[in-house]
Amino acid sequence: MAVASAKGAPANGSVALQVFRGDPAGGAEERFEVPMQEGMVVLDAIHYIQAHFAPDLACRWNCKAAKCGSCSAEVNGRPRLMCKTRVDEFDGEIHVWPMKAFPLIKDLVTDVSWNYKVNREIPPFRPSPNEAVPYRMAAEDVERIYEFRKCIECFLCQDVCHVLRNHDDKSLYYGPRYMVRIAGLEMHPLDTQRRTGLLHGKAGVGMCNITKCCQEVCPEHIKITDNAIIPLKERTATDSYDPIAWVARKIRGGVPPEPEAAAIPGFVPKAGVQRFAVQDVVRLRARGRPLARVGRVLADGWLEVWVLQMGGVTQRWRGPKTVRATDIVSNYGPLDDVGIGSKIRDQD
Repeated sequence: MAVASAKGAPANGSVALQVFRGDPAGGAEERFEVPMQEGMVVLDAIHYIQAHFAPDLACRWNCKAAKCGSCSAEVNGRPRLMCKTRVDEFDGEIHVWPMKAFPLIKDLVTDVSWNYKVNREIPPFRPSPNEAVPYRMAAEDVERIYEFRKCIECFLCQDVCHVLRNHDDKSLYYGPRYMVRIAGLEMHPLDTQRRTGLLHGKAGVGMCNITKCCQEVCPEHIKITDNAIIPLKERTATDSYDPIAWVARKIRGGVPPEPEAAAIPGFVPKAGVQRFAVQDVVRLRARGRPLARVGRVLADGWLEVWVLQMGGVTQRWRGPKTVRATDIVSNYGPLDDVGIGSKIRDQD
């Protein structure tokens, strides 16, 4: 017999969902009866509820293919993707709640903007200015970092992490998702940036006590603890506590700063060494930061470029113009290979 508060007509082959309804001021579960269908997932049931009983039920989703990470929620207390969670896995009622680790907006939608703020604090990939283009890497090095690129940013690992979940103050730890991102940068064979100071400080890698709950809920089966967090702990311990490294820093007078030129994309320190190629689409530091196309790579860090000018739907390259490599903000790659370049046609 159905509970009187349930929405929908109970019948054989139906499934009961207890869905959280509320906002930051408070809320509670509301019970719905949804007809069972073959292959139904929790997200299907939520969509049925929205279509038939509660059109104002807030739920975030996008691809329904377990690749966008949008439909994260807690199903029977476990962080999961609703589009990947079949309703026939459960006996009895299914309880669907928003992620607990983030502020509630409404119903099943939470505010995950803190994650993107953290992401901006991580120093990006920085290869050596002397690295020849195109980059060449050993296959085993590529395989090592490929795993970390599989992350879909569903933030289930962030939600289940007890450091983030049980404390309102997130200032001590970036969380497992951003340990994965830092690991992908630190273990890149061409990266020259040092991030162990960040890990030891604001990122708080020492806060993780290796429960492995994050990798247990990862829908992409990334071994977050084994392959990302533990190696980062080892690197940080070496840089921060190794006595030999400590003595070496004392003798050197601290860790020497990286050359300023290494922070400038495309910097060419001497003739014959380049990180630009003909047909590369670049963005200039000039007013408005216009796009340009590399025509020739000159000696001593100079480039001959053609600047893109737009007039309605007409696109024209004006030049040639000579600029220094340090006047380049971004290098998007060859005109025919990158998305931004493939849309830019030469109208002259």
